[in-house]
Amino acid sequence: MACGDTGDGSASGAAGTLDGPDVIVNAVAEPVFTVGSATGDDWDTFGTVSSVHFDAQANLHIFDAQANHILVVGPDGSLIRTVGGRGEGPGEFDDVTRAIVGRDGSYTVMGFFQIDLLEPDGEFVRRITLDPITTGLVMADLALPDGRLVGHFRRSGDDDEQSEEVSRPIHIFPLDDTEPELLYTAWELPEEDADESALSGTLETGMRMRRAAGRAFEPRLDFDVLTDGRLALIDSIGYRVKLIGLDGSVTGTVERPIAPLPVDDAIMEAERERYREGEAAVVESGARYNIQIEREGVEGRTFAEEVPVLWGLKVDWENRIWVERRGPTGDDYGPTDIVTPDGEYIGTLPPDGLRTPNAFGPGGLMAYIESDELDVQTVRVVRLFALEPPSSN
Repeated sequence: MACGDTGDGSASGAAGTLDGPDVIVNAVAEPVFTVGSATGDDWDTFGTVSSVHFDAQANLHIFDAQANHILVVGPDGSLIRTVGGRGEGPGEFDDVTRAIVGRDGSYTVMGFFQIDLLEPDGEFVRRITLDPITTGLVMADLALPDGRLVGHFRRSGDDDEQSEEVSRPIHIFPLDDTEPELLYTAWELPEEDADESALSGTLETGMRMRRAAGRAFEPRLDFDVLTDGRLALIDSIGYRVKLIGLDGSVTGTVERPIAPLPVDDAIMEAERERYREGEAAVVESGARYNIQIEREGVEGRTFAEEVPVLWGLKVDWENRIWVERRGPTGDDYGPTDIVTPDGEYIGTLPPDGLRTPNAFGPGGLMAYIESDELDVQTVRVVRLFALEPPSSN
């Protein structure tokens, strides 16, 4: 059975509820536009599309990390303006790691050593300088409705102050020069006993890196922001979505009676094959950027005892939570449940159905970053109209 199938009798509740069996739904959607090509207009010949966001006016903001700019595309797929560009001056981007776009179209542009704030029209507002020792480094992908950032925060020397309890901290980072606030401490599996060969990757001479194989099937930590500012978060082995309040308390959970799979020989071999494919991709990436990367062979891969049920989640503009489950061998291509923070179960999209997009937008808009066989990137936008039971025909 596929990971998460409820045919083992664990789903004793009524169909259409969280405690019941899967109710498969089909997504009724239509194409809106696609941008990006190798031979198209100059503006949509992408370098590396790292993220996409919609604003409340249905404009799509495409962050091209290689070009160091953001393309603002209107609802009809035409270019409205370009924000940023390579440089170190106000409103220019240098070594940007991610770009966060508010629903009003304002920008929070994250770098290793600075955060730039821009108006919706791209006008520069101010820069926040980061330092590993004093201010610390901020790694955030999300912003709360009030503009504060949510993510991971660390200062130089934090590794020397590790808690005895294994954990993953999530912080709120204000933009008013006050200290970051610890919001929630996510759980993770206890560390393995390991010798030096199994330690995490270390930077060696020049641009040569050594990366450890690590342990497969660690519980994923993923979260997104609900309209009231709470986080919907997963950090468990079982099927449990936690709702985290702005004070860090768990205000509720969304759960289904779906048990994790025990890791057997077939699951381990499937994961080893995925790891081999990942090694090949890393080597190719290293060659592209002139970085020499050494990775432990697949024999260095270790395994948790169970495959966590959940792979990821995302919140759409209707405040529904799209909960991605793992596939039958532990991969990330299982079914996707759509639920509400109040515990309403809407239905389950099959593994071969509509996937969770890279970005949700107003009015059912969904954007997908895709690549063809030649690694030419495009951004495809569709509109979701309804989730319906499968046709009986």
